[in-house]
Amino acid sequence: MANVAFAISSLSMGGIERVTTTIANGLASQGHDVTLINLSNRKEYFPVLTQHHLKPGWLPYNWWRVKRKMSYLFHGDICKYTWEPWVRSQFVGGRYDCIILNPDFFVYYDIVKKLHPESKIYLWMHNNYDVYIHKYFSEEVDILVKSVREADGIICLESDSAQSWGRLNEHVHVIHNPLTLAGSGTRSTLQSRTIACTSRLMKEQKGLDYLLAVASDLPEGWRVVLAGDGQDRKWLQSEIAARGLGAKLVLKGSLGDELLDKHYTEASIFLSTSRWEGFPLVAAEAMSRGLPFVAFDIPAMREVTSNGRYGLLAPLGDTVGMSRVLSGLMESIGMRRHYADLSLRRAKAFSLDKILRDWNEFVLQ
Repeated sequence: MANVAFAISSLSMGGIERVTTTIANGLASQGHDVTLINLSNRKEYFPVLTQHHLKPGWLPYNWWRVKRKMSYLFHGDICKYTWEPWVRSQFVGGRYDCIILNPDFFVYYDIVKKLHPESKIYLWMHNNYDVYIHKYFSEEVDILVKSVREADGIICLESDSAQSWGRLNEHVHVIHNPLTLAGSGTRSTLQSRTIACTSRLMKEQKGLDYLLAVASDLPEGWRVVLAGDGQDRKWLQSEIAARGLGAKLVLKGSLGDELLDKHYTEASIFLSTSRWEGFPLVAAEAMSRGLPFVAFDIPAMREVTSNGRYGLLAPLGDTVGMSRVLSGLMESIGMRRHYADLSLRRAKAFSLDKILRDWNEFVLQ
């Protein structure tokens, strides 16, 4: 059994946080000696069931947060208060066979390697190659590329990004995110006139502008019910009101697992309008409840649907084409049943047991 550490910047509500704890807890349950290294001491939304859980003390962490905020308010920057001190403090000590770094740690690869030269270090890519290179790390791309080249391995969620990262590091593995919503044994009856959408409310990434256009085209009696919250909630609410879409686009806010399960089983179709994704957990959740899957044709959704075999994809940004795809499903329960069966079949590929086997084979061998 391996001695492995997973590094995360917080356990706030989010996909990276949820999948990291799911994988770490799952490997711990198999007998691996797992440490979760957390850089923050804030509210934790996901249970940690690993053998070890390291995080800063409450008082020093919050005093650092105060100084960081004051520096920003008075000087307009936080350059003196980066995550580096917490990276150093939380990685001092311990011996690990493998260390898994999530994205906030990529720029600190050198520090972690110096503290643990004996460990294999993997970078876990939760989004696609282009987004990391041209957006999230655009001002630190040289550091990112150096870390990728020197890492012992790269873990990707989909094949398109794996091919791109493979030009920098030959040790690239595709491991999908697992289904994290507990099985209820319930599937949709496909009878309602509801389209489920689950998304963080971020206009650009999640394509909320596209969602508004698609909702506008829905026939009377059909509606999109959107679960999730985020920074652009107020903007979306104002757009819904301005366009008179109150009956066609309903915001539910963040939902716990029980209500999220109900959100899926009471719908007849699942819709995503994202411009980019890594490998969306919500896709596996919706498919496991027997919902036909509709999204834009982006690398993550090609991976989810096996290049359109298990779902319906419209060209990115083509809201007219997406509305046409939805119309076919809305008009035919036979078509909904066909794609529901395909979703259930595809969801089996994302079971936690299967994904843990991939981790054991590709990373912890």
